Amino acid sequence: MHPLLRNRTFLRLLAGRLVTNAGDSIYYVAALWLVHDLGGSTVYTGIASFLVMLPGMFQFLVGPLVDDLRVRTLLVSTQAIQALLVSTIPVADWLGVLSVEVVLVVIPLAALVNQVTYPAQSSALPRAVETEQLSTANSVFNTAHEGVNMTFNAVGGVLVGLAAVGAVGALLVDAVTFAVAIVLFAGLSLPDRESHTDATDGGTPDDGTAVDGETAPETVRERTRGYVGDFRDGLSYLRGTAFLPIIVPRILVSFVAGAMLAILPAYAALRGGSGLYGVLLSGLAAGAVVGSVLSAKLDGVPYGYLMIGGTVLTGVAWIGAAVSTWTPAIVACFALAIVYSGGNSVLFDTLIQTVVPEEMIGRVTSSMTTLEGIATPFGSLVGGAVAAVVGPVAILVALGVANFLGTAYILRSGSLRSLPPVADVERGDDRIERVAD
Repeated sequence: MHPLLRNRTFLRLLAGRLVTNAGDSIYYVAALWLVHDLGGSTVYTGIASFLVMLPGMFQFLVGPLVDDLRVRTLLVSTQAIQALLVSTIPVADWLGVLSVEVVLVVIPLAALVNQVTYPAQSSALPRAVETEQLSTANSVFNTAHEGVNMTFNAVGGVLVGLAAVGAVGALLVDAVTFAVAIVLFAGLSLPDRESHTDATDGGTPDDGTAVDGETAPETVRERTRGYVGDFRDGLSYLRGTAFLPIIVPRILVSFVAGAMLAILPAYAALRGGSGLYGVLLSGLAAGAVVGSVLSAKLDGVPYGYLMIGGTVLTGVAWIGAAVSTWTPAIVACFALAIVYSGGNSVLFDTLIQTVVPEEMIGRVTSSMTTLEGIATPFGSLVGGAVAAVVGPVAILVALGVANFLGTAYILRSGSLRSLPPVADVERGDDRIERVAD
């Protein structure tokens, strides 16, 4: 038997992870469909999608909170708060006061609290397993995350589509998942941060004071200043390298992809209903998994050619999704449209980790993540408003066109076309770090 299977703390943490993943998937499907149903316009779903993603832009502020508070307390508290927030929607429905405005208030609050959950789980994992088992444990966590997303996106769509359940009933189911997670996390017994003994979680001072000569944890204000400085340093490094022109089309595609998420409920309603909405989200998750798996076989392909082929394939897939009316073809197009993105995210991360000086990797990564991350929620906001005029199908066409524009951009740049395979690059590679055009 694998040692992890005998580790009760790891198994309890994993079970909590699975339950929270399942609840998040059901919540996302039900909340956005409810906004679509109550609001009757992609303007509202665009706002909802924007509000769901907006708290993620402040993820960097979570670190001090996770470091300073007891993980078990943090996990139990966040689940309890989210359960209360989600429950306000069924209560408002029971009282006859449910409106799209109520849902739009609850959505960002729940999303904000949820920003703490996964970092807290990640913080607990190294204390739950031995160092030599950490890589395997992380792999299990990530695989479970994607698998649960695929499954429960579809489950959420089914629940929303059932007359006896609906979106409000699905949110009640979601509240139950939070209660289950509270029970699982409340029973966690973690070694303390310093000694790694068998004491229960919280055995070390968590008041931010220095221990044994160590530096006190950063305050949120210090963390914010440090993040801004790191962002500037990262941008300074990016200038003159191939990374900057690479992320330009990625930012454009991220913007239009945000618009796609905003119009997805309306598109699903047009083609098949709430059940299709959940299945399409599952298709996107499945495509990302396939891309991640394929990435290991594509690191020997010249990266410039890979970007060209990938953007063309993605553009064709989105156009196919726009014009298709047969459900299996639509789902296949959605899955195919995300394969390149899933694989490229792995290869691009590898490229950064290989080429960028080790002391700069964190700052460069955070700068690029910020640039791309800002585009997605604002894409949702704009896409929802535009789709209210042109319809959801036009947004999928625009997503296809955006990828073709990315192809043209890469073809125009000789330095991007000639980028070598990821497997062939090395630290400080001039082909990446010095770009003439």
